[in-house]
Amino acid sequence: MAATSTIETISGLKRKASLAIPLAGIEAEAQRRLSQMARTVDIKGFRKGKAPVKLVDRQYGQQIRQEVVGDQLRDAFSQTASVHQLRVAGMPQFEPKQGDGQSDLLFDAHFEVYPEIDLGDVAKWSFERPALEVTEKHVDATLDILRKQRVTYKTAKRAAKADDRVTVDFESTLDGAPMPGGQGSDFPFVLGAGQMLPDFENAVTGKSAKDVVEFDLTFPADYRATDIAGKTAKFKVTVKQVEGPVLPKVDADFAMALGVESGDLDELRREVRANVEREVARRLQSKAKNAVMEKLRDMPDIELPKSLIDTEIRRLMQITRADLESKGIPNAKDVPLAPEIFVEEAQARVKLGLLVGEIARVNQLQPSSDKVRDLVMQQAMNYENPAEMIKWYYADPRRLQEVQAVVLEDEVVEWVLGRAKTKTGKVSFEELMDIAK
Repeated sequence: MAATSTIETISGLKRKASLAIPLAGIEAEAQRRLSQMARTVDIKGFRKGKAPVKLVDRQYGQQIRQEVVGDQLRDAFSQTASVHQLRVAGMPQFEPKQGDGQSDLLFDAHFEVYPEIDLGDVAKWSFERPALEVTEKHVDATLDILRKQRVTYKTAKRAAKADDRVTVDFESTLDGAPMPGGQGSDFPFVLGAGQMLPDFENAVTGKSAKDVVEFDLTFPADYRATDIAGKTAKFKVTVKQVEGPVLPKVDADFAMALGVESGDLDELRREVRANVEREVARRLQSKAKNAVMEKLRDMPDIELPKSLIDTEIRRLMQITRADLESKGIPNAKDVPLAPEIFVEEAQARVKLGLLVGEIARVNQLQPSSDKVRDLVMQQAMNYENPAEMIKWYYADPRRLQEVQAVVLEDEVVEWVLGRAKTKTGKVSFEELMDIAK
């Protein structure tokens, strides 16, 4: 059994505990493990499992004793934290100390604890919860969006206008020389879709096939290509084709294309309405959640465990590398990333996580297993084989923990909103669904 000294406060959240691991206990456990190993180990010159324990000890004793020390050290620290009712943040760092070497191995455990958090009176918080009732007008708007997603184009013998697809040849110069990447042939784009800079679209709008237009274009100061950001280039554009949009009719063929096998338009509207109602509910809940999270982010700063910040920085760096790799960046895993650029975001995430965790801890909130499964199923439905994705989530506790964290956040949000002052607010369908008017 390990003995511990009193816990020492180093500074802020930093603590130190002295641990003593009895040598007799280490040796007894090491002999037990070596005896177990001797039954199965394969050592040259002996049949499998028949080697003497002393010989097994000679070959594997040091490794086994190191493992035992590590296990008993972690157990001792866990017992210490429990006895002193410490909420340990991150992993402790163990440092060996000088001792007489006769009875105990001595260690100092350096670690951090979670900060004390005062959430104040949640009943005094106030939120606006937007509400929206789905109507037939919203079903019509959604059907229009579905039609636009299936738009085709037909040659138009007129000047180009918004929503037309225009095919052009273009060339450009910068400071009198051809601009790298500033040439294109048979290049199609839709006016008003945001594919091109506004000045480019404005220059082409009102032009017909065979028209040629020359104009100056100043790139925005925050343009993604930093080498030409803020600079002015000269463009020459030849309009080759103007095509007007042709939207499909809302008929039986359209309904069947959307998965309504009967082609019945009433059934189509019912399905569209059900989908819209689900999406509206999801987005309203998301807005409510964002409002609560924003309130927590704006709370006074609290002292944050450095170990948690460091862990979050490493996680953000991994995400960034994975993103670079997904975009085809060569040697993405070796791209140098300065940890300093992730500090601010890591601090904000750790603070929010601590506040959410404190509400859950104090009020004994737990992620409902039913809600966890519902969320897993929702996410799995985005894949070709949902059943396989559900198995994938449940096969790894770490993957499932990510879903549980989201569900716990939802539980915290509902707890807060159930006690804070709330009033119903208004939100337009277009705003909620991010539909451009």
